[in-house]
Amino acid sequence: MRGAGAREDFVRDTWYPVLESKRLGRRPVGVTRLGRELVLWRDARGQPVAQEAACPHHRGADLSRGRVVGGCLECPYHGMRFAVDGACVRVPCEGKARPIRADLRVRGYAVRESLGLVWLWWGEQRSELPPLPWNQELPGEGADTCTATLTWDVPFARVMEGNLDLHHFPFAHRRWALGTGTWLDPYTARLEGDVIHTHGVLREDDGKPWDGRSGFAAELKVLFPHLMLARFGGLTQALVAATPIDAEHTWVVFRYRSALPLVGGLVAWLLVRTELWLIQPEDYALLRDSEPRHPAREDFHLVRADAGIALWFRLYERRLEAQPK
Repeated sequence: MRGAGAREDFVRDTWYPVLESKRLGRRPVGVTRLGRELVLWRDARGQPVAQEAACPHHRGADLSRGRVVGGCLECPYHGMRFAVDGACVRVPCEGKARPIRADLRVRGYAVRESLGLVWLWWGEQRSELPPLPWNQELPGEGADTCTATLTWDVPFARVMEGNLDLHHFPFAHRRWALGTGTWLDPYTARLEGDVIHTHGVLREDDGKPWDGRSGFAAELKVLFPHLMLARFGGLTQALVAATPIDAEHTWVVFRYRSALPLVGGLVAWLLVRTELWLIQPEDYALLRDSEPRHPAREDFHLVRADAGIALWFRLYERRLEAQPK
């Protein structure tokens, strides 16, 4: 059965990207992330705000259909206004003189803006939240980068499994991977804290030690649970981030950076277009139709080349088991 065994828990105490900054202008934006219907908007200072999309007034209107007025979010149904902290500051039908009940407030979430993305803290609210992950290492938006997003009918764990898989490339993408070898050698995978490091070379199976030059080399670093930084050679870098929409769907953002002088931006654009038009549709079809949709480690019979995937699932299962139910 599709969807059987779905986990509605998501890894907590994590900063998740939820929207591209350029999509958040003067009007509220509604998104579904981490199983919640959210409204994102900018306050009077231009800072992002994230709140539950359902108006707490008993009619439950969608606040993302409202507007921002005087640094507050106005409900489209009855005109009630909510401040950045979630408190209701205006109830037109009651008049200005009548006190506003204290429990008429909308739930909010901590958000930050960095690298051209809006990040939401999913976890315990604290007086001091940890810094954004890999803020100095991830490629930000610039003239040498290009970014795209996808919405997939694929559960989060399956998406991350695909991100860590190197040796599918010459088969899943055989039309575009001409000349790419099928032997993943050398290949290493190790865990340092919450970071999975893998390095592999796809090359011809000639039975000889690697000469240090031939084949397609890739270095992957995954900051558990959802951020991957990939390097291909010395000039190309890719960021892939995955955020659960709900138990069955995932929002994916990927960004390429090319360090080629003068033409880096064009190269990054071409790489993103290649992903959108050629590579990702093939990956999506395979991951979407994989069964079970919500795998555990015991569902796999992994081989040496899957060591990075095994490390990720080990962390994933341990973290979910340790979370309060």
